Amino acid sequence: MSGTSGSGGGVVRNSALAFVAPAQATMNPDAATLQGQQTDELNQTERLMPPGLKALYDVCSKVYPDQPNPLQVTTRLKYWLGSQDPLDYISMYWNAGIPDENIPPHWHYVSFGLSDLHGDGRVHPEPDPVECCSGYGLELTFRLESQEREPPLWPATLLQALARYIFTTGNKFMAGDHVSWHAPLDGERSRLRHLLVAEDPRLPLAHTPHGTVTFLQMVGCTSRELRAAQRGSGFEVLKMISEDPKCGGAWLVSRAGRRVSARGAGAGRARAAHLAGVSARVRWLRRQQSPEEQASPLSPILEQQIKDTLQRGLSCMSDRGAEGHNMSIDSFEMTSIERALPQLPEIMQGSWRSDDEVEYLDGVHVMLNAEGASLLPLAIDGRVLHSHHFTWRQGPRAVTVLPPTVVGAFVTPEKPYATKGAWLQILIPPDLAQEMSKQVFNLSRLAESDSEESDSNTEKPPKPSLPITLNWPRYRLSLSVLDDMEIL
Repeated sequence: MSGTSGSGGGVVRNSALAFVAPAQATMNPDAATLQGQQTDELNQTERLMPPGLKALYDVCSKVYPDQPNPLQVTTRLKYWLGSQDPLDYISMYWNAGIPDENIPPHWHYVSFGLSDLHGDGRVHPEPDPVECCSGYGLELTFRLESQEREPPLWPATLLQALARYIFTTGNKFMAGDHVSWHAPLDGERSRLRHLLVAEDPRLPLAHTPHGTVTFLQMVGCTSRELRAAQRGSGFEVLKMISEDPKCGGAWLVSRAGRRVSARGAGAGRARAAHLAGVSARVRWLRRQQSPEEQASPLSPILEQQIKDTLQRGLSCMSDRGAEGHNMSIDSFEMTSIERALPQLPEIMQGSWRSDDEVEYLDGVHVMLNAEGASLLPLAIDGRVLHSHHFTWRQGPRAVTVLPPTVVGAFVTPEKPYATKGAWLQILIPPDLAQEMSKQVFNLSRLAESDSEESDSNTEKPPKPSLPITLNWPRYRLSLSVLDDMEIL
């Protein structure tokens, strides 16, 4: 991103969005004449202003009526002319905050370009009459605590990178989502290394000629807060941040210099996780059996069926003559993978509904990168052991682990490994889930990338080093954690 003004560094005061002349008083004796010229220029600019852009600008002007000409960053080459930066403009408004409510002074960054600014098809297709949204139906914002007269530019770079992700993948953010960034947001030493997504607390839904636009605010968070959002709910963590006076107040202002996480962000490990899947580097191979496994006459599934049959026989003998039965109602509590599919990416839905035949495998070897493997404890303890499924996805390729209680799957207790197109499903029975829980527990440390944990006096085991391979031979299942470049 770049600009062409005397401010330098990409900051411009009179760009295509500088619809109103600067509000500073002038010492020119011909001020009245100059003001008249500026008024004429304003009227001409408004006539040329794209209607989608004007609608968003009007929303911002109601919140910042004293800043009709905000500082901006813009691209020299527009996206529709071949640029890699999809945001036409990023405006930066100064906000004094409300110190009495723990809302610090800050710069408020607002993007323009994820929604349809022009309405002529140069960037976005015609609006969907069903969804009624403009372009992607959203714009991104960010609030950064600052006392500086000139806004730092790294938040604008951050918003541009997030916009590129949306344009490249087609995946839209929603309030409550999280973004794993794994690097200081300011490019230096900040402990804010990831992002949560909230609705901007001050910019309401915009109604433009091309559809509606929601302003989504990106909120910096620590690694601990990210893990809390993954295990619980992004909304819960956002609430913790808003209520902690050290973390930016009700407007969720990102404080790049804060050293600790929001109060309560490390609690609640035993609860079921809301996170149902992530993007990660993943692939799999047919697992080759060892000589010992080939000599084994019974599969673990068949062994378990025999044990269950014997146990039922013993139970019947011990309960003979008693009224009723001892079956737990929990046996009927099931989650449906089909009901969850609308929440999964469209490419996953296409894979599930495709005409590809199901292929069953005798064994499987799954390979994940460190980021994906760091969520294995959550996938097993927070999802599978709570009767839910979890998915890792890389483009059209996906791996889903699920317990026997999930319906709508194409795996069965007798055939626990199966593929349909590029989708692998792995059924994990309770005994295997318990074994895996013990062995993958320490993999969560693979995601630790900041020094926040050093604030604790609790001694922790060393961070695992790659490569890592775990085996469950009785179940003909293997798992390897590899560097990103080893998983293509």
